[in-house]
Amino acid sequence: MEVTFAGSGGQGVVTSGNVFAYVAAESGYEVLWTPAYGGQMRGGKAYSTVIFSHEPIYEPMMSTLDVLVAMNEPSLDFTEVLKDDGILIVNADVVDRNTKIDTPAKVLWLPVDSLAVQVKAPKAANIVSVGMVVREMGFDREKAGDIICRVFERNGKGRFNEGNMRAFNAGYDYHE
Repeated sequence: MEVTFAGSGGQGVVTSGNVFAYVAAESGYEVLWTPAYGGQMRGGKAYSTVIFSHEPIYEPMMSTLDVLVAMNEPSLDFTEVLKDDGILIVNADVVDRNTKIDTPAKVLWLPVDSLAVQVKAPKAANIVSVGMVVREMGFDREKAGDIICRVFERNGKGRFNEGNMRAFNAGYDYHE
């Protein structure tokens, strides 16, 4: 299975991939996490891909995606490698709903920024998207939430856990 979180620097897509990789790993999968970003800290192209399987992973390169989280319009370029039966999660706060999206995949519009603000965690918009990915991929909600909190605690950012969990749950619970 392959999941890519794509956007621009500053949207938290590298962090999203990192925490989702831990969710998959601690759920019993072999995992490969690959972050990629331009030289700019903010505004440049950024993405992170998580490949996970019950079998060893021998090919570390992205091939075809099962899930794509597109945090901005340029990220829709990744739909070229999204499986026909895959899932495209689009940031409805940034990408215009009239944007032509050429994919037979299931398209879910998720207002990540609005939901993060609504739950009083505006800097956790990326974690909103992780919540929806966890739901759509069938991972255990409570276990995933606990794992995400541990990841932030290990990185010295446990103070964000309360807001992150509100954001995670907002994404998990969201339905159009």
